[in-house]
Amino acid sequence: MIRSETPQERDVARDQRVRYHQLLEDMERKACAMRAQGSSEEDIARTLVKMRNDAKDIVRSGMTPEQVAELEARNRKKYGNPLGPTADQLYLKYGSWEKVSEAATRSNEAVDHELGLEFHHCSCDVLQAGP
Repeated sequence: MIRSETPQERDVARDQRVRYHQLLEDMERKACAMRAQGSSEEDIARTLVKMRNDAKDIVRSGMTPEQVAELEARNRKKYGNPLGPTADQLYLKYGSWEKVSEAATRSNEAVDHELGLEFHHCSCDVLQAGP
């Protein structure tokens, strides 16, 4: 979709993707805080999957109805859910809650590359230290 967009549409898409990256960073902070509090990996993974789906919903609010419909149709067909896979579906796919957490905070590299972006995961030490 991105390749067929006008330069102005790509600028909007890039801004939306930057916002999505910020939400992924929030998710990583949350995971670090939960680990520090002694939460189980399952609880962390379930929280992150919910946060990821919320992030998708937030970012999609800035898209056209046609763009949202296309993304939701793909996800309904693939996962039975307009926002994407559930935590249980990801657990069945990856086999561990740790891998579900990793998947929940991963960004699509192809989309990022197309928009000239890169997403870097941070360690809990870096996230807790702040800017």
